Amino acid sequence: MSLLSTLMEYYPYVFHPAITIGVGALVLIHHEWTRQGADRSTLYRRVGGFLGAGVLSLVPSLAYMLVTGQGPMETMSGNAWQVDALVAGGIGVAAAVTWLLWWRYDWGSLVPTYMQTLIVVTVPYIALSPVWNFSGHVTMSLMPVLFLVLVDRKFWPLLLVPLVMVPNRIYVDAHTWAQAIGAFVITGALVVGVYWYRNDGSLRPASAESTPLGPQGGRPAGQGRRNQ
Repeated sequence: MSLLSTLMEYYPYVFHPAITIGVGALVLIHHEWTRQGADRSTLYRRVGGFLGAGVLSLVPSLAYMLVTGQGPMETMSGNAWQVDALVAGGIGVAAAVTWLLWWRYDWGSLVPTYMQTLIVVTVPYIALSPVWNFSGHVTMSLMPVLFLVLVDRKFWPLLLVPLVMVPNRIYVDAHTWAQAIGAFVITGALVVGVYWYRNDGSLRPASAESTPLGPQGGRPAGQGRRNQ
């Protein structure tokens, strides 16, 4: 096996959706905390809250296994739409819990917007899955990176991750070009659209004075219980 083949075989595992979503969220959590100048204990609480929400993402799969009597390997193997549904359900649970935590303690608006965007891009992923093998790897590698780039342009080199993921899905025979490129285009449009809407009709980078809130996006920055 050539070096290229080895790299391409391991690429979707190194940049697995769970990793790209989680790392993207952690980078954003740290980025927002840094801008706010809050105490370090607040950062630990935010990270702990997000990781706890991540554990809760296993609830849909555990419930499915309990009802069907299947084991983890049977449940998560293959490329069936049921697997996509369980993944999407887990994402929804983690995103909703994280959003509620940030709203409850007024920790800022960037992370809640990230979670809202994550839920939005999951909709076509699960809706099209029964009839069209929409690439989850492309979707979940592009969404976190593109959101970070919109928030702060310094993150632009990370776009290499989803750009390589597109041909990777064809190389490992997981998707067709149409499925991979389609996921890239649809996800990109949705991420930009949600950010634009939450950022008062602008694609400007989020600043300490102006973060993407949009209608009903949360409490104004600096009010409430942010630093708890």
